[in-house]
Order: sequence, then C-alpha cells, then structure tokens
Amino acid sequence: MFVSLLLATTLLTPSISSRKPAVEPQISIVVDSARGEVVVTAGPYDLPNMPPDMAEMHMGTPQVLRFDWPVDGGLRGFNLSMQTENGKPLPKSVIHHLIAVNFDRRQIVYQMVERLFGWGKETDPVLLPAGVGVPLAKGQHLGVYAMWHNDSGHDIHNAYLKMTLAWIPKSRLQNPVLPLYVDVNNHIGGVTTFDVPPGKSTQAYEFEFPLSGRLIGIGGHLHDFGIAVRFEDAVTGKVLVRLKSDRDQNGEISKVGRFIWGFHEEALPIEANHLYRVVAEYDNPTGKNLPAGGMGHINGVFSPNDMSEWPVLDLANTEIKRDIETLPTYTEMSASRASKPRDGRSSREQMDMKSMSNDRSDSASMSSMPGMSRMQQRADTTHH
Repeated sequence: MFVSLLLATTLLTPSISSRKPAVEPQISIVVDSARGEVVVTAGPYDLPNMPPDMAEMHMGTPQVLRFDWPVDGGLRGFNLSMQTENGKPLPKSVIHHLIAVNFDRRQIVYQMVERLFGWGKETDPVLLPAGVGVPLAKGQHLGVYAMWHNDSGHDIHNAYLKMTLAWIPKSRLQNPVLPLYVDVNNHIGGVTTFDVPPGKSTQAYEFEFPLSGRLIGIGGHLHDFGIAVRFEDAVTGKVLVRLKSDRDQNGEISKVGRFIWGFHEEALPIEANHLYRVVAEYDNPTGKNLPAGGMGHINGVFSPNDMSEWPVLDLANTEIKRDIETLPTYTEMSASRASKPRDGRSSREQMDMKSMSNDRSDSASMSSMPGMSRMQQRADTTHH
C-alpha cells in the first residue's frame, strides 16, 4: 500500500513545487446500489512530466480531499484508475500512491486516524469475499490524498482519479473486519522513509496489539532494492510470514507477496499485549547510501475477537491531533453532493473475485482475499 506511502516525503524542484493548479480538484460521488458500488471521482489534476533525472522524485504536495461516506454497510473492495476529462484511460503508474483516511476511527497500533486503504503503482484491485467488509456508517468522514509520478514523456492536463469502491449493505455484513497497518519506521506527523546503506540491511519495529483477534490476510510494501518484509513473534523469534518482493535486474520492484490465512480456525491468532515485530529487508548494490530510499510496512485484514474493544479515537490525544493537523488539506475544499443511486446490472467481469489476480503485491490496508476457505501459500511468500 503508500516514498512514504502514508506520510510521504515530498522531493520537488522549485519549478514543480511552485506550480499551483488553476482549479483545485473537487469530488463527485455516485452510488450504484444494483452493482454494489460507490464511485468517487476526483479532479481535475495537472500532472507535469517528470524529467528522467527525477526518477526517484514525486510530484505535488498531497492534499486531502474530504467527503462523507454515502451508505450504511461495509467496504468490500476497491479499484483505482486515472482518466482524461473525456474518459480516456491514463497510465496506472501516474498514481505513485494514494491513501484513503477515515477520520472517525483510530488505527489499532498507532494513535492515528484510520488509514482505510492505500494504493501504489504495484497494487491490484482488491475484493473481499461475500459478507466480509470494513464497517462504515453513512455520514462517516473520509478523505483521500495522492502523490503523482508522471513519467509519460509529456504533461497531462485535466486528469481525473476514479475510485470504484465495492460495498455491501449493513444487513449482509456477516464478518466485519478492520484494516491493519504497521510500518518499520512510522513517525506520527513525520515521514516513514529511511536511508538504505550499501549491501544488505534491515529496519525493524516492535509493537503490541491492544486487543486479541485473528489476522485474516496480509500484504506488504517496499521500495526498490527491497527483498522482503517479515512479520514475526518478537518473543519467540518465529517468523510468522515473510513477504518476498519481485524485482528486475535493476532492483525495481513490481510486486510484493501477500499471504491469506483465512477465517475461523485457519486465521492467525493474535494475542493482546504480546510483542510482535515487522522487519524490512534490503539489498542495495549501488555501493552508496540511498537517503530516504527505504520503506517497509505490512497491511492486513484483522478480525477482532470483540469489536467493542477496538481502541477509541480520542480527538484530544496529542498524537491524534498531530496526525490530523499534519495531514495536508485544501483550505477551501468541498465535496460535491452525492448523486442519487442509479440502477444497473452487476458486472461479474469486474466484481467476481476470480477475475482478479491474487498473487500480486498490495499497498492496501486490506489485502485481496480470494479462496479463504482454505489456507493459501503464494509462490512469492514464505510462511512458517
């Protein structure tokens, strides 16, 4: 999922950072009850071309566009695309990363507002099984922010972001789950990137869960030259899962593994107040230090034993306040009103989980969960 995927370091040249959009992006929302979709469109965006010598830089300061969730039910999945004002598709890679934020719920590990899901250049569409979803009440306050990387060779004007969010009504939400995010170098109100020295190295973070439950599935995110991200029992040293990256000869990552345990007895038990660890592994062959070149985190789907024990969002908490205050916002941003629901036939080609690749990386806080009736092991993932 998110380079800081959640709180990005913005590396800009003055010519790009000084450019202010002529028209600030706006959000429109369409609810399609028949298809089980909420379609959120944001734009326009002006995306200048990134010169070759700025290959590691990311364009624009992320700005949170806020909107209210329009239905009662559960978020079941998401898919993102970029298009022109005429609806012509744009390269998926121009979205360096995108984060969706829920301002009405806290994260499980950190005193931060919930990062509902995320999207990176390597992310595939995500769709949870029928009856499974992240609970969202109508009117909950959400927001999205993105960083761009246009290396298409030409400027892109009036680009629009389209988010297709799969949802199910509250009456059909049989298995409520919540997103998990743990970073190896998280700093509330700061950045999560770290320097990558020459050769092999690791970056680790130890933490506890405040409540017990089960981990349904897990994905990971790394920067280039990342080998794998591990989730471990810090008390016993046991590696619970190791998510390996797929890299080309230049070390550029195309995907990071994901692992699905499943529900009920197949899910991974998580103990409250037990010490766990996440570790990012890197191998930098350049012979030089890469400042802010690394990142590593896990993202998963967590099923609490008791949903009522989820940590309360305390808006008076210093860290919560700092988190919200440091999220960049449009000072005069306002979402357009949600459109009325429209009828339509369900598209099995778009919504059927079998049509989605299930062995690609995921920068999301929710991992794709196909075939959860049995434990699954991916070819790019090691489970112990």
